[in-house]
Amino acid sequence: MRMTRVARPLAKVGYLGVLLTSAGFFCLPVGLRAQAVAVPAPVSVPPPVATLAAGDALEVKIQTQAALDVYLQLEKGGRQDAELLYRIAREYAELMPDAKTKEEKKRLGEIALDYAKRSVVADGADAKSYLSRAVCYGRLAPLMDDRTELEYSRFIKADAETALRLDPQLDDGDYILGAWNYGMANVGPVMRELAAVVYGRLPEASNEKAVEYLQKAMAISPQRVCHHIELGRVYAAMGKKDLARAEIEKGLALPILERDDEEMKQHGLDTLAVLDKKPMLFLPRH
Repeated sequence: MRMTRVARPLAKVGYLGVLLTSAGFFCLPVGLRAQAVAVPAPVSVPPPVATLAAGDALEVKIQTQAALDVYLQLEKGGRQDAELLYRIAREYAELMPDAKTKEEKKRLGEIALDYAKRSVVADGADAKSYLSRAVCYGRLAPLMDDRTELEYSRFIKADAETALRLDPQLDDGDYILGAWNYGMANVGPVMRELAAVVYGRLPEASNEKAVEYLQKAMAISPQRVCHHIELGRVYAAMGKKDLARAEIEKGLALPILERDDEEMKQHGLDTLAVLDKKPMLFLPRH
């Protein structure tokens, strides 16, 4: 995850839904079969040419596997540029939640991280490449042991900061740093001690800084569910119930446009349930 897939007409095949028609001999009465004229066989229609735009169109429709197939076709054709590699990384990372086992999630995450690393190597000045690597580390971190998870958190912060230096308008960079501050500011005592070992000293992080980053992300892209829900969760951790409820309700009112939106809305409902001290609510499945 997430969204209900609309079945494609059987006549449509390929990534872009090329319409194919059948042809052969006309069916004629028995007496006229001798006069039947063969209809030339149809000209073979080549498969659609894979392009970044074709893959991006599928990504917007949350057709992750189909988008990945297009991007991999481009890679097989010889493309190795950062724009392609970070897209492949993104699709592998977005397949992780659908995996049935932890091992499969980790396998997909490691493939995604490898492509993200290659993207940074391909273009060290591309902001989205660093952002992609930060996201992949973030997807993998919960699957690792505590020490590795904290080591990955250091990489996440560094890559997100680099991405924002290269492109201050990347709202995902602000979102990641907001989530990082929220996570580090609210870790338990055991993880806090381990964090001091991994980082050399306990990194500076606060809920206030998380709010600052998330507000910046929301100012850039106010239509995204994740920014509102995450900001609401930070407000809840700060004890600001009215602000928390207001932001979460804004997020819940927005349409589901991204692959993680449904999960984020569930987090929002869970937080509201805690604020209201009610049983957990659940979103209807899409």
